Amino acid sequence: MKQVLVVLMCLGIISFVALAAPSQIWKNCCRKYSQRIPQLHRIKEYASQENDGRCKIKAVIFKVKNHWICSNPDNGQVKKLVEKLSQKERKG
Repeated sequence: MKQVLVVLMCLGIISFVALAAPSQIWKNCCRKYSQRIPQLHRIKEYASQENDGRCKIKAVIFKVKNHWICSNPDNGQVKKLVEKLSQKERKG
């Protein structure tokens, strides 16, 4: 009985950690796109928002200083920024 309890507790902890781990830096959904596109050197983090039923629009979310900028993922400048940021991540 103790082993079953220990296994259940471990599974509970693993589930909690997996769900609590941030998959995105943004907890809310973008509702519209910003007209501003941040400069590459000012971007601290970025994430993608999908139109998955929870959020109504697709977006790229850039963290700049203490705020977030919601950008249109189809915008050419945004695509270039994401490409450059992805290259930086791969280089480490």
